[in-house]
Amino acid sequence: MYKQRIIRLVKVTKLSYPRNARPKVGFIPLTNTFFAFELAEDAREKALDALGRLDVELLVTADKAINSVQEALTACKKCIEADVDLALVFFCSWSNEEVPNTVAMELSNYPIVCWSIPSPPELISPCGLITAASNFKHLGKKFSYVLGGTSDAKVMSRIYKLSKAASVAKKLKRARIGVVGYNCPGMIDVTFNEIEMRSLGPEVVHLSLADLIDRSAAIDEKKALEDAEKLIAKVGKVIEPTKREIVDAVKVYYALRGMAEAHRLDAIAVRCWPELREQRKMLPCYGLSRLSDEGIMGVDESDVTGGITQLIAYWLTGLPSFNGDLSAIFPEENTIQLWHCGAASTKLASGWRDIHIRDHAQVGVSVEVEFPLKPGRVTLAKLTRPIAGKYSMLIAGGNALEVSPRMRGNPAKIRLDVSVEKFVSAMVENGIEHHVIMAYGDIREELMTLCDLVDIKPVVP
Repeated sequence: MYKQRIIRLVKVTKLSYPRNARPKVGFIPLTNTFFAFELAEDAREKALDALGRLDVELLVTADKAINSVQEALTACKKCIEADVDLALVFFCSWSNEEVPNTVAMELSNYPIVCWSIPSPPELISPCGLITAASNFKHLGKKFSYVLGGTSDAKVMSRIYKLSKAASVAKKLKRARIGVVGYNCPGMIDVTFNEIEMRSLGPEVVHLSLADLIDRSAAIDEKKALEDAEKLIAKVGKVIEPTKREIVDAVKVYYALRGMAEAHRLDAIAVRCWPELREQRKMLPCYGLSRLSDEGIMGVDESDVTGGITQLIAYWLTGLPSFNGDLSAIFPEENTIQLWHCGAASTKLASGWRDIHIRDHAQVGVSVEVEFPLKPGRVTLAKLTRPIAGKYSMLIAGGNALEVSPRMRGNPAKIRLDVSVEKFVSAMVENGIEHHVIMAYGDIREELMTLCDLVDIKPVVP
């Protein structure tokens, strides 16, 4: 009876929310009741045209610039009903100050960005920004701002990055992270306080290794065999594992996916040893890799703060990231090595022919997905456990280099933008844990903005 119910969950449970939707921006254009109405409307239209070229979902709250409290209330109501990620208050001109103050009060729980244009001087738009900023500070309303024209590429890029960070901040509040088992033996720095975690946003869903094992045993043999044969045909090499072991690894994947779907998880972290690896000769590595490919972050060694960092990176880049140990330092090259056993997303490989199916590099059991991480521009990040009630986040940049395919596991070699000494010092002095997340692309500005939005201390070497 129980096994039949498990299989049915895998087949019919659907995720009901978008995993990586575009940021939703509420556009609130403000003006005054005295002067330059035509110029203000022209500025509003140019702003809308520029915003329309960004990869955002734009909510236009009014068909003309707003200059009354009642119009501001209507615009704010539309933002709340649409559940926007960010309210963009555009100063078409100076605005009667009660109007932006109304926006600040009505949208007190939403990130607000104030945008002023430097000219034409008849609009005195900068004055609108300055007066609003002064009043917002006295009201205790947190906000960001941009100053620049609608044709300024840097300004538009900044607005886009602010919207992405605001979208991630909201997703964090609604995220659900499954934890299968607790931390692996000896790994204290991956532990967490559930209430402190909830204050940041994510909800932790506790799941059992017994449920994972039972679900794996209940997966249809024929379906798992078909998947295994497709995997064998796709990868570059299968070295140690037998077909039986690969089929069992596929079953673990379907079991993890069933748990993720049943509990609407954004990420799932697994205590991968000793019960699974040593006692049952099974590993979740292939399953975690495949789930990450599909947009559900798979996390080794029950590292919840690492998993949250992986989620943040995924939401910002649209690509899975890599969770690795800081395994080696090469001061003479100004490089570091990140390494983990073989659970990285296959999207981080240079190609399928570079991927080898192997047993565990250190223990010699089960199935792992081994390949060197592809070269490219990367961001290194790690959300830490709070110290004195305050979360921190490591943020650094670098370039991932070519790595020898002869290395086991998932290795990555990164040449840092700063000196190795500064990087290590930042980790040591700020209590950063041993897992570091490597995301492709430069998302440092977005991470800094996110830290500001959710009150995380940025640690920048």
